[in-house]
Amino acid sequence: MQLVLDTPGLHLSRKEKVFHLKIGDKSKTISPAKLSSIAITTDITITSGAISLSLKHQIPILIFDRIGKAKARLWSPYFESIATLRRMQARFTEHPESTVWMIALFELKSQGQMDNLKALNQRKLFFKSELEAAIDAIQRHQREFEAFGEQIPDECRQQMMGVEGNIARIYWQALGNALPAAYRFQNRSKRPARDNFNAAINYLYGMLYSVVEGALFAAGLDPHMGIFHADEYNKPTLAFDLIEPFRPWMDRLLINQCLQEKLSDAFFTQNQYGLFLNKEGKAFIIPLFNDFLRSNRKFANQETTVKNQIYAMASRLSQRIRSTMS
Repeated sequence: MQLVLDTPGLHLSRKEKVFHLKIGDKSKTISPAKLSSIAITTDITITSGAISLSLKHQIPILIFDRIGKAKARLWSPYFESIATLRRMQARFTEHPESTVWMIALFELKSQGQMDNLKALNQRKLFFKSELEAAIDAIQRHQREFEAFGEQIPDECRQQMMGVEGNIARIYWQALGNALPAAYRFQNRSKRPARDNFNAAINYLYGMLYSVVEGALFAAGLDPHMGIFHADEYNKPTLAFDLIEPFRPWMDRLLINQCLQEKLSDAFFTQNQYGLFLNKEGKAFIIPLFNDFLRSNRKFANQETTVKNQIYAMASRLSQRIRSTMS
C-alpha cells in the first residue's frame, strides 16, 4: 500500500525495524513489509533513519506539491522491483486483461455520470422526463462494453472510445440543460471553453490529472505508458486512462456550486482564445478542490479520503499488473 503523509507537522522516524509516525500526542508504527511507497504531500519531518529504512526495503519516497504533481523522489539506485514492474506494465498494455480493466473504469465513470443525473433529477422536477431518458440511454450504452472483454486494446480501442463518446454526449446534453439557467450550456467545450461551467470543469480536471499522475508514480507505474489513450510525447497517457472514474466526482463538486449559485461571472475572463478562470476564480476553485481531496468518500468497498481513493486505485492497478504478468 501507499503511505500518504498529508498532515502538516507529522513526524516520520525509524523505531528499531519499523516506521514510527507521530502527530501531537498520537503515534503508531508501520512495518516496511506493508508499504510499496511513501507519498509526502505537505510539510512534515522525516529522519535519516526513516529514509534509510525505506531504501533498505526498496520503498520509494515521493514528494508532491499541493495539487499532487510529483516534484522529487528518493530511492535506491538498486531498485530492481521498479524496473521489473515497468517491463510488466509494457506487456500488460497488450494483454486482454488491460481491456477488462479499462471496461471497469468506463463502467465506473458511466455509473458516476448516472448518479449525477439522478441527483439533479431529485432537485429539478421540470427536467424529470429528459433526465430519466438520458439515464436509460446511458445504461443501454454501458452494456455495450461487455462485448470487448476478451480483446486486446488494439482490437477494440476505437469501438470502446466510440461507446464512451456516445455516453458522454448524452450525459453532457442532459446535464447542461438541467443546470440553473445562469449555468446552462449546449455542448461540452474544452479548448476553448465557451461557458462558465466548462471553463471551471476544465480547470478542475487539470488539477485532477496531476493527482492521478502522482498516484501512478507512487505505485511504481509509468504514467506515460497508456492503455486506451493514444501515446503522446511527454504526456501522462496512463493518467488519462485512470482519471475516467473520477471525472464525475469533479462534475458533482461543480454541479453543487452551481445549484448554490456560488459560481460567479466575476471568476471568468473572456479573451480572443476563449473563456478562462481568472485570479479570483482560481482563488475560489483551488481551495474547493483541495478540501474535496481531503474529504471522506466511500468507494470500492472502503471509506477514506478522496485522495487516498485515487492512490488506492493506482495501487490496485499495480497489483493487477503483477498478478497478470507474473
